[in-house]
Amino acid sequence: MSFCKWVGELAGGGRKPLEIAAYLGIRVLFVPFKEIKGIVLSLCSEKFILIDNGLTEIEQQLVCGHELGHFLLHPSTNFLFILEKTGLYSKQEHEANRFACALMLGEVAEKYSGEINEAAAHGRLDRLVEIVMRLAGGDEYT
Repeated sequence: MSFCKWVGELAGGGRKPLEIAAYLGIRVLFVPFKEIKGIVLSLCSEKFILIDNGLTEIEQQLVCGHELGHFLLHPSTNFLFILEKTGLYSKQEHEANRFACALMLGEVAEKYSGEINEAAAHGRLDRLVEIVMRLAGGDEYT
């Protein structure tokens, strides 16, 4: 199954990343982080996504989508979603950002893949938020 089709099935019916996490049995907790945006955690058979509670709703959705990307695309590794604080940006982080945008934008993501790939490669949450808001029409995330 292609990446876009697989993501489309997950986000079917307009499901947002936080709803998809619940659907997949992943517990999402909101905590007061200082420097990171989110983290994935596997403890025995339990899976968790921890998200900074100081983020806006759309930022929380993007971070959740990013962390879902790590669970689904890179299942054997735990990752920190550190955007502004790192000079190194791995292939896995880039893939997780693309995954988050695809979850939130559906088929539109494929049409704007160049712009999304550019923003995903640099890992700037503010740029990813701007793209999602503009391409999704903004209303459903405000």
